Amino acid sequence: RFDLYDFIANLIPGLVFLWCVQALAGLLGWHLPLDFAGGLAETSILVALGYITGLLLQGFSQGVVEKRILIPLWKGFPSERWLLPEDKHFSDDYKKRLLSLIAERFKVATEPDLPPDCPTDHARELHLKKNRELFYLCYQDVVDANPRPLTFNAHYGLFRCLLTMFALLAVLSFVGLISALIIRSGQAVAFGGWTLLFGVASWISYVRCKKRSEDFAQSVFDLFMAGAAQKRSTDKQP
Repeated sequence: RFDLYDFIANLIPGLVFLWCVQALAGLLGWHLPLDFAGGLAETSILVALGYITGLLLQGFSQGVVEKRILIPLWKGFPSERWLLPEDKHFSDDYKKRLLSLIAERFKVATEPDLPPDCPTDHARELHLKKNRELFYLCYQDVVDANPRPLTFNAHYGLFRCLLTMFALLAVLSFVGLISALIIRSGQAVAFGGWTLLFGVASWISYVRCKKRSEDFAQSVFDLFMAGAAQKRSTDKQP
């Protein structure tokens, strides 16, 4: 469902990206056909371009940055990784109780069906796949009653997009810095400052992206546990 948040979350990164690209191009003497101080017609076109750019950044951040960088770096999403037998994020008692409640609530097995002599890497992938299925069962069970997981997930998507945007800008500004040094341009200091700024912004966006992904998983599991416990106490009342 399209809403105002989706529009703003795509529009703002798109506009900021276009403005920064125009500023970097200006340091090289290039003038892009983007008018940030125009009338209604120019503003309308700029908003449309910003929104489209934001959509492209979101798609790139999900299809490339998330799948090719973040998931391998994290060795799986927190929602999948935390239920692995060897993971220590949850206490053994919490994990055992959580899996027991999931099995009781949804009448499903909480362990993957591993073939005989299954290699360790393949067994881990099967565990992650099973944990992903269990997590989404919990998510669907709690999402209608509490909007907190949706908020954390939306923030995760926004910071993931910002990470992608600032990382791309850091690469562009670094290329500009190298070019300025080669041709001995007086803009090398300006490009160096932009590179440092975008690098710091990329790191902050990464830290917040990682934190929000963890908050999303934690909120779903906690809400599921609390809801299951409340339902049990209600069922036991005469």
